Amino acid sequence: MHVHVVNSGNRHQYLDEIEQMHRHRHRVFVETMGWKALESPDGLDIDQFDTPYATYLIAIDEGVVRGSLRLIPSWRPHMLRNLFPQYVEGAAPSGPGVWEWTRHAPGDPKFAREINHQVRFLLNIAVYEFAASRGIEAFIGIADCQIVPRMIDLGWKVDPIGLPVNYGEGVGYAFKMDVDPINCEKLRARIERNNIVLCEMPRGLVAESGRMARRAIEIAMDLPPAKVNRAEEVLRELATVDE
Repeated sequence: MHVHVVNSGNRHQYLDEIEQMHRHRHRVFVETMGWKALESPDGLDIDQFDTPYATYLIAIDEGVVRGSLRLIPSWRPHMLRNLFPQYVEGAAPSGPGVWEWTRHAPGDPKFAREINHQVRFLLNIAVYEFAASRGIEAFIGIADCQIVPRMIDLGWKVDPIGLPVNYGEGVGYAFKMDVDPINCEKLRARIERNNIVLCEMPRGLVAESGRMARRAIEIAMDLPPAKVNRAEEVLRELATVDE
């Protein structure tokens, strides 16, 4: 299983997975957590911040979406600044090194426990890898008080930037979390995952060739170094057009 970066530049390569993600979010937030404000008759959780400015990290397992989260640069419209400013004392942190982290949906009650455990760790490792690729120094967002212990267990230092607010289905508060690369290595060790988790497909690929390239990259990411030369030979053989 890998976590894919999906954004405005490559989303056409992930149309099926994007729909799966929105349905999965609806199951998690509406059907499981009871957030009735997000209920939709089409079973899709889509809000005003699912825009071209959003980047999704989607855990994909053989074509099945197992979890996802949404990241938005703090200089673009985002929930904490534009929808829930009352959660923050003063202005929400902003700047080139600050992104908002929302719609965190790791796993599903319908999945096996081991899959949910793996997805939880992979999404968090992927966030660190994405942060390194974009120069992100901190994340902001709103956390339900019940899930904060899980965030702390995963090594995040969750600093409140506002007082707790009762939002109907629970109590949450705005947070800021600094990115600590050392914690990423601790998470890798806890699930014995040494290779890169994050997969980001390049722009410009058409949908069909994009899916093929994506699968090839996923396989290559899991290859032991000793097998790389042999894998290249096999791929070149497959790519040869018979005369």
